[in-house]
Amino acid sequence: MDNLIYDSNLNKQFDFFDDEEETERDRDNLINMYPAKARLIMVLVEDACDRLEYEGSPMFAELPDKENIRITADRIYNKIKCRDNDETLRQLIEIMLCNEFYARRCRYRRRRRFF
Repeated sequence: MDNLIYDSNLNKQFDFFDDEEETERDRDNLINMYPAKARLIMVLVEDACDRLEYEGSPMFAELPDKENIRITADRIYNKIKCRDNDETLRQLIEIMLCNEFYARRCRYRRRRRFF
């Protein structure tokens, strides 16, 4: 019999990191399939979320504030707007922002279980 000690909790952590990496790769591949304008928006969305990714951030609040999402989306919209008052583009940005919030909140919750 081997003298190795099996730590099931440690093994779960390694499985978690493998799953996390696979999920991130899959997500990145799908984002790369976005149309060019949507990829540009996604870069700006990710940048905005990077700035909000800290402990106690409104992004991780139990119920994210809709007004905060709208303000962040407006900042992104103002950087890329092509026409005056393109409401469809503004809504697309809000959807992408909410989706990115969701992805990061899921990742945050999964990691919190292990650490």
